[in-house]
Amino acid sequence: MRDAIEKLVGREDLALEETRDVLTAILDNADAAQIAAFLVLLRAKGETADEIAGLALGMKARAIAVDAGNDVLDIVGTGGDGAGTVNISTGSTVLAAAAGAKVAKHGSRSVSSLCGSADVLEKLGVAIDLGPEGVARCVKETGVGFMFAPRYHPGMATVGPVRKSLRVRTAFNILGPMLNPASASYGLIGVYSNSLAPLMADAITRLGTKKALVVHSMGLDELTPCGPADVLEVSGSTTRKYTIDPQRDCGIPKCTLEDLTGGDAELNAKILRDVFAGKEGAVADALCLNAGFALAACGEASTPQEGVAMAREVQRSGKALKTLDSWVALSQECKKNE
Repeated sequence: MRDAIEKLVGREDLALEETRDVLTAILDNADAAQIAAFLVLLRAKGETADEIAGLALGMKARAIAVDAGNDVLDIVGTGGDGAGTVNISTGSTVLAAAAGAKVAKHGSRSVSSLCGSADVLEKLGVAIDLGPEGVARCVKETGVGFMFAPRYHPGMATVGPVRKSLRVRTAFNILGPMLNPASASYGLIGVYSNSLAPLMADAITRLGTKKALVVHSMGLDELTPCGPADVLEVSGSTTRKYTIDPQRDCGIPKCTLEDLTGGDAELNAKILRDVFAGKEGAVADALCLNAGFALAACGEASTPQEGVAMAREVQRSGKALKTLDSWVALSQECKKNE
């Protein structure tokens, strides 16, 4: 730990193996002052893809693993955009599952917003704190499961108080999408800043991801009908950059940010449940857009346009609500049996 701090003081980059070892030292109850120094110096220098990947590997080595299959998908964002939208990635997860994907979503309660993925799923009736066997069963039988980050990454309890006292963004703010306990092979990953996308894309190429789309749209960490989005497509060790326009490319009408505004868990749960039951509008469009691109990322759809059409079908038909209800029932059954 001390050697790494000395290197960072001199603005030297660390190798992937070095940051992995530092993360191990942190989780073994390193001194809080050392943890703070490491995180602040790393940010001041500027994180590299090797450093981020090393931290992610260190975290995953201590995580509780979930065996949900080899080809699961995650739809996730870094958070931090401060937009106050409804839970778009969480809603998109249900649509993608209803359309045939196997989705293992990793998330937590709100940190910077009114309502996190765990908060809204709990309000919808999902048992959010299942163990690995229950999550795997939900994914295999209903197409979707949720892994509550604090349960699967207990070592974060060491870092949490330091991050809270620092009150600045650190490398841990961008690690979340890389820490899926089911080792999701496919992903739709939203980032809060377009400048973060290349770092995220470069890091996940080092983590064995088969295919992922790293996206940023109009200041948001997800795709939205508000306007164009930049996409970095990661396929194995290669990346490709392009821009999409939801209206031009997918026939989705433009909306304003206010059209996507959410609130607390109770309000967001009602909004999502209405969409799953077939209600149309800007939120439904946003969910279909993200689910469609996720379906293309994992190969359930041959193109994003086909994926959007598949998501639209399960949304309008009410199949998404049936998927949610099946998930709720099975998750609660698994919880009782733990």
